[in-house]
Amino acid sequence: MSEENKAPEETVKPEEPAKTETQSEAPKAEAKPEAPKADAAPEAPKAEATPEAKPAAPKPAAAAKPAAEKAPEPEKEPDPRLIEAQQRLETIKGKIATKFGDAAIEEADVKKITPTLVIKPEYWVDTVEYVKTDPSLLFFYPEAMAGTDYKDKGYIEVFTLLHSFELDYDIALKVRGARDNGSVPSITPIFSGFNWEEREIYDLLGLRFEGHPDLRRIMLEEEWQGHPLRKDYVVMD
Repeated sequence: MSEENKAPEETVKPEEPAKTETQSEAPKAEAKPEAPKADAAPEAPKAEATPEAKPAAPKPAAAAKPAAEKAPEPEKEPDPRLIEAQQRLETIKGKIATKFGDAAIEEADVKKITPTLVIKPEYWVDTVEYVKTDPSLLFFYPEAMAGTDYKDKGYIEVFTLLHSFELDYDIALKVRGARDNGSVPSITPIFSGFNWEEREIYDLLGLRFEGHPDLRRIMLEEEWQGHPLRKDYVVMD
């Protein structure tokens, strides 16, 4: 048989190498690691489980700073009314001391914004007349008179408020008398408008005003026992 007529030999395919145990098949689709799902993401650590996640506690230094570290408050400017009142007090005090001597004045101070002087009883009438009539003062308008019992100090104080239209301000003059059978000179002859005020102080506090033209009780009967504005007054049955 000629070679042309020979049946073609079957082509022998090379055998595929046997898979070894070390060789792995191509990864299947279902074997591929899936991308982490949103809901499958690891949960954030809880605050209580992570100390650093807790809110920082306030530092003691920030909670209460020493007073020394505080900014100093701005100084308040002095009240110009008090400055003016102090100047007026020095003026009045100087004039009275020049006229009668320093012994005439027991105390001198500014109460609120009013120059206030306590005059000794023996200089009381002369001082009141002086501040009323002196051309540089002219405190001739009587505004008020009242009495106060200072039981613990042992005296009754008489307060007068006078106004000068010439100077356009007020002054307060005071005088004190003993609680036990005490008296002070009356200034009704200088300021007749204080007639009833002195009677009221006598009636309710028991302080006598020597030289008053008609010193008698003005609210209560003459037979009334005691003086109702005294601190130790007891209502009688």
